[in-house]
Amino acid sequence: MKAKIVFQTTNGNNRAIAERFRKNLVVLGHDVSMHNVYDVLPEELVGADLYVFTAPTHMQRAPRRIRSFLKKLAKSGWEVRYALVATRLPGSKGDHEPRTLDMMASSFTGPGHVRMGGLFIDSKTMKGPLESGWEAKVDAFLADILSRL
Repeated sequence: MKAKIVFQTTNGNNRAIAERFRKNLVVLGHDVSMHNVYDVLPEELVGADLYVFTAPTHMQRAPRRIRSFLKKLAKSGWEVRYALVATRLPGSKGDHEPRTLDMMASSFTGPGHVRMGGLFIDSKTMKGPLESGWEAKVDAFLADILSRL
């Protein structure tokens, strides 16, 4: 399987999450590339079996850069199976659940666009570190996705 992982990060948290996905997929023998959203164009990502996008939550929203990137990718006409991950601050649950994942997914409305799942990982402060056990959450999320491919 060919996977492409795209992350947006301010303090390195989403890079760490992307790296965890990459490491696990490589160990399983998959062809994986990882890209910072600022260093890649959507058209450079053609031909993956799975896309993973990870970004922080800013004011209960997905950052503009990742939203713009995903809109361009969605317009490509490719079939896209994708998973979404967002970091958030503790306490941003319940009635104030960030709309980050839904905003990231809103571009993918075509018949060939399949959302494989979404995951929030809490960050203890705005600059991290990530919550205890975040690695296990990523591992379980990835295992679930792979079981459905």
